[in-house]
Amino acid sequence: MRTLMDNLIAVSGLLGGIIISVIVYFITRKAGAKRRWFDERQKQVSSLAHAASWNITFAVLLIAWAVVILVEGISFSFFLMTALYAAHCMGFLFTSIYYSRDH
Repeated sequence: MRTLMDNLIAVSGLLGGIIISVIVYFITRKAGAKRRWFDERQKQVSSLAHAASWNITFAVLLIAWAVVILVEGISFSFFLMTALYAAHCMGFLFTSIYYSRDH
């Protein structure tokens, strides 16, 4: 029973962090719009940063996937990493198709 309680506390911490992040995001966007923080230069820098972050995440997923295979073998973690990798690649595919249209 102790493990279940520990897991619930951990998940509640994760959810709390997500809620705080969303609140901070909206406050920052509102303050930034008033102070004109989000000009074309900032959008270009943000776009380049997102692209680099995407490539780094791709490499980290591949490394984590290899570690899971070596440490745990073909188990739940392997299939979870496979699903994350597939979702990552599918997200890239769909956003590439979307933005390659006349945008």
